[in-house]
Amino acid sequence: MPTALVTGISGQDGAYLAELLLQRGYIVHGLSRSHRASLPHLEGTSPNANLKFHRQPACQGAAWRALLEETAPDEIYHLAADSFIPNGWLDPAANIESNYSLTVHMLEAIRSECPHSRFLNACSREIFGHAASPSANEQTVMKPITPYGINKAASRWLVSSYREEYGLFATNAILFNHESPLRPAKFVTRKIAQGVAKIACGLSDYIELGNLQARRDWGFAGDYVDAMWRMLQANDPEDFVIGTGKTHSIAEFAELAFDVIGLDWEAHVKTAPALRRSCDAAAVAADSSLAREKLAWSAKMQLPELVRSMVMHDLSTVEQSLTAQHVA
Repeated sequence: MPTALVTGISGQDGAYLAELLLQRGYIVHGLSRSHRASLPHLEGTSPNANLKFHRQPACQGAAWRALLEETAPDEIYHLAADSFIPNGWLDPAANIESNYSLTVHMLEAIRSECPHSRFLNACSREIFGHAASPSANEQTVMKPITPYGINKAASRWLVSSYREEYGLFATNAILFNHESPLRPAKFVTRKIAQGVAKIACGLSDYIELGNLQARRDWGFAGDYVDAMWRMLQANDPEDFVIGTGKTHSIAEFAELAFDVIGLDWEAHVKTAPALRRSCDAAAVAADSSLAREKLAWSAKMQLPELVRSMVMHDLSTVEQSLTAQHVA
């Protein structure tokens, strides 16, 4: 029975990846900053003896070496990160610790304790920043413009260097934006979904958003963790760009969300200059040709279906909350 170690297991990607791995017969060791980590979308199901939670060590090499010795993982998925772009500007030093230094300690521990383990680093489309072309692949020059993007670019180089220098099976999954009902509310996609649900239930009249013309390549997180798993089953370690290949604006996302409840989005969206990013990445679509060729992977869920799933989830949550308040 294969064993996997997943950092950031209580986050969106970690939750979906854990579910996939358990379905495929893995023992999963999940790391979280919390003592009481959980997978919200699996609550209510029978406890799984093959899922074990651990407190994520701080950036200390000895603690990581001890953890790897204890768990002896065949595969390591490094998903833990502070990926909310504004946080990188609020505290750049902390962003380095969360997104770069942690990767350094993990790679050093792997080199020392389990050099035969397969390692995947969750990278980001933010490494491309102001890319000159409308699409990006594995060969596109990195031009990050945010602290988060800079840290992820450095992490990519670091992983590639350890792969070459020490012969590790170490890869970078260059993930374009991916969403789901598990996305934290501070991200604009979930903010829109929750806002639509509240408006549908009469709890609000409008949503405040920033730059409605900002464009992203959005996909479903569940599809993307499947790509991660496929990367660690390959014969050779290699970086892959993962995305849908299509960009959409925030206005388009909002329109799709309001379509779910049959309302005109323009009547319920206000723009707030304070929410606009002064330094925003260019509209770049993922060129995942290499993943299609070598991993037989492509995104399955299209944006309308994804948006609908997010709105319906939040609509159900709000309705349940209102029912509980009424009963109380």
